Amino acid sequence: MKRSRNVTLFVLLILLALCIPSQATRAQGSIKTRFGIGMNMAMSVDNGFGLGFRGRVSSPINSDFSLAIGMGFTGFVLRGRDDASFVFDPQVSGIINLPSTTPDAEIYLLAGLGAYVPLSQNTSSNESGPSIHFGIGRVQLLQESSFFYEINPAVIVGQTAVQFILPFRVGLIFGN
Repeated sequence: MKRSRNVTLFVLLILLALCIPSQATRAQGSIKTRFGIGMNMAMSVDNGFGLGFRGRVSSPINSDFSLAIGMGFTGFVLRGRDDASFVFDPQVSGIINLPSTTPDAEIYLLAGLGAYVPLSQNTSSNESGPSIHFGIGRVQLLQESSFFYEINPAVIVGQTAVQFILPFRVGLIFGN
């Protein structure tokens, strides 16, 4: 359990460092941070189907690439309260915007590192550890915000096993 706390602390420190813009960037007023919230539906080999919430903050480096920090909580509760398990999964991602043929929709690729930290002892394997993720998504411009959906598979490298999780996410992005 101490190892999972160390991994979580390390990821949170990276997330915090990425959230603090440099003084030059703030002075120029060029940062356009975006905030996103959404629902997370995940399939896990060990835990089955889970539902949760996710938040993400991203800052564009240029028009093609952004850095993002996301945190989510997923509950695998379909086996009932007694067998429910809950997971915290922070992620640091790079997001690449692909060329678009329409001005109000974009497809993007995202990849990065994170952590997978069970918050309860009811998980089938109780494996926690670093994660590697790679996904694809689409964002659709609305009036003052954007709607997104994405699939973002991850491999969790546990102490004694490797797990696979397949999340599907939908939500809103603010700060176009």
